Amino acid sequence: MFFNRPEFDRYARFNSWGSAREVFTMDDMNDVAIPIPDISVQREIVNIHKCYIERQRIAAQLKEQLNQLCPILIKGSLESNN
Repeated sequence: MFFNRPEFDRYARFNSWGSAREVFTMDDMNDVAIPIPDISVQREIVNIHKCYIERQRIAAQLKEQLNQLCPILIKGSLESNN
């Protein structure tokens, strides 16, 4: 997540070298100080991620149930109108 931030992209571009394309070597990368959050913050991030994954699973399950139920409901409504 840290490396995906726009701030890191700007840092890497500013500290890179090369004329035709930017070069940011592993040695340059070793000089980067990566902030590591407190363990309680890390646990909260994990909990949020777990909730997000569970939400995706539930949404997919509901979508599948809706796909199975919709044809039955439509057929029933068409039959009741006739």
